[in-house]
Amino acid sequence: MSPVAVAAPPARVRAGSRRGAAAPAPRRAAPPRRDQLRVVAPARRARRIRRSVVLAAVATVVAVLALVVFHVVTAQAQLTLDHVSHQVDDAQRQYDQARLLNAQLASPSRIVARAAQLGLVPPASPPVPVPVPSSPTGAVPPATARSTQP
Repeated sequence: MSPVAVAAPPARVRAGSRRGAAAPAPRRAAPPRRDQLRVVAPARRARRIRRSVVLAAVATVVAVLALVVFHVVTAQAQLTLDHVSHQVDDAQRQYDQARLLNAQLASPSRIVARAAQLGLVPPASPPVPVPVPSSPTGAVPPATARSTQP
C-alpha cells in the first residue's frame, strides 16, 4: 500500500451568492513536483522486523533444545555414576568381609584350637635351633650318603 497524493478540490462558490459578476476565486498553484522523493513502502520494514523476530524465535528454540540435550546427557551420566558407585560399594563390602574372614582364620587362638581338635599337643620343651651348613655362596651342599664298612 503506497500513499497517493490527491489534489485539493477547487473552491466552490455558493449558488445563492451570485451578486453581480464575482471574480472567480484565485486558484492555488500546484506544489512543485518532487520526483527525487518517494514514500518508503512499510512492507520492507515489516519484512525486516518479521525476519528478525523469526530468527530470534529460532535461536531461542535451538538454545532451549541444546539445554534439554545437555540436561539429558548429564542425567544419563549421573545414572551411570550411581550404578558404578553401587558396584564399588558392593566390592568394598565383599573385600572387607574377606579380610575379616582371613583375620579370623589366621588368629593364633583359632590355630591353637584347631590343632587341639586334630590331636596335636604343644611341645614339652622349646625347639632347639639346628644350624644348617652352607657354602660361601649361600647354597646348601647336597647330602652325601654315608658308606658303612663291615
